[in-house]
Amino acid sequence: MYARVAIASNALPTPGLPAAVANALHQAAVEGLHAHGRLVFGSNGDAVELIKAVQSGPGLPPDARRRWSEMLIHLAKIKRITISRPDTVPVASINALADLRQHWGGHADVAVVAAEACEPLGVPVDEWLLTDTGQRPDVATTATVPQCSAIKRLRGLADHATAPRGSSRDQFWRDVLEPLATGAQQATVVDRYLFKALWDLTTGKHWTTGWRGEHLGWLLRRLDAVMGASAEVRLIGAASRDHPTMTAERTADALRTLWAPESAGRLARVTITLAAPGRPASFPHDRHIRFSTGGAVLLAAGFDRLRAAVITDEDGMNWQYRWSRAALQELTSTERRAAALPGAGAVVLERPAASVERTA
Repeated sequence: MYARVAIASNALPTPGLPAAVANALHQAAVEGLHAHGRLVFGSNGDAVELIKAVQSGPGLPPDARRRWSEMLIHLAKIKRITISRPDTVPVASINALADLRQHWGGHADVAVVAAEACEPLGVPVDEWLLTDTGQRPDVATTATVPQCSAIKRLRGLADHATAPRGSSRDQFWRDVLEPLATGAQQATVVDRYLFKALWDLTTGKHWTTGWRGEHLGWLLRRLDAVMGASAEVRLIGAASRDHPTMTAERTADALRTLWAPESAGRLARVTITLAAPGRPASFPHDRHIRFSTGGAVLLAAGFDRLRAAVITDEDGMNWQYRWSRAALQELTSTERRAAALPGAGAVVLERPAASVERTA
C-alpha cells in the first residue's frame, strides 16, 4: 500500500497562490503521502536539504510548513524513510528525463519536482504530471502528486478492497500486506479464531484431510523475509471450547512445526497470546493486522480466508485499509484489551540470536 516517493528539495514552494489554495494543495499532498508514501532520498545530504526547505525555505505557507514537518517526523519515527545505498544523484539536480529514470527508475515510483523543472524534464507544463506506463518514476509536482498513477493505483486498491473468489493469496500479500510489512519492527494480529485451523490440523480433525496448508505458517514465513531486523510478530487469539487442551504452550509447539525459529530470518520473536474470556463476546469482534510502519488491514471474515493458496469463499475476501493515527490508536487499544482479558496467557518463540538476520 506504499509507493516509493523521492521529493526534490526545491519542489515545495508554491509562490503566487493565495495562502488558502496553497495550504489545500500541500494538505492533499501530505495526506496522500501519509497514507500511501514511503520517502526515498539519494543520500543523507539530500534528506537534510528537504528538511531545511521545510523548516526555513521560501514559498511555503506556515500551515503547510507545519504539515510537512509533522509528516517527516512521523514517517521517520515509523521507519518509512529510506536513504539510498550507495548515494544517488538528488532529484533536484537532474534536468533530463533520461537521467531521472537512469538514476531513480530502480529506487522510486514517483519523483516530485519543482514546477520550473517540468519543462526541462519533458513534463507537460499544463498538467505538471507525467506517467509513462512501464517507465519509472512518475513525475509530479507537489500539486499533482495525489493524481500520479502510482498513488492512484494504491488508492483505488484500497477503495475496492476485495480479493475475489479464485484470486491468489500471494497476490494479496504482494499488493496489500508486503508493502506494509517491509521494514516493520512489529506486526500485531488480532483474530478470535486465529489459531482454529492450526488446532484442527494438530488434533487431526477429519475435515483437514484434504487441506494443503493453513494461514499462520504462510503468513509468518512471508513476514520473516521482509520485516525489519530483529522484528516481532504478536499473535492474539481466543481459546476454544472445541479445543480445550490447546493452551498457549501447546499452540506455540504446534506453530513451531510451521515456523522454525532455528532457521535464519528477520524475526527475533513471535509472541502467542491466548485469551480465555468468560464470555465470548468479551473478545474484540474485529480482526486485523497492524504494522509499525503506520498501516493496518482489517479482515472482517477473519484470517482463515487465507488458509488455501486461492480465495475459495464464494464472496471472496473483503478488507479495509487503515492509516490515520486515530484509527491506528483504536486498533492498538483493541489489542491491549484482548491481551488483558482474564485467563490470557502468552508464550514467546525466540529465535537464537545467531539466526536473526540483521541486515536487509
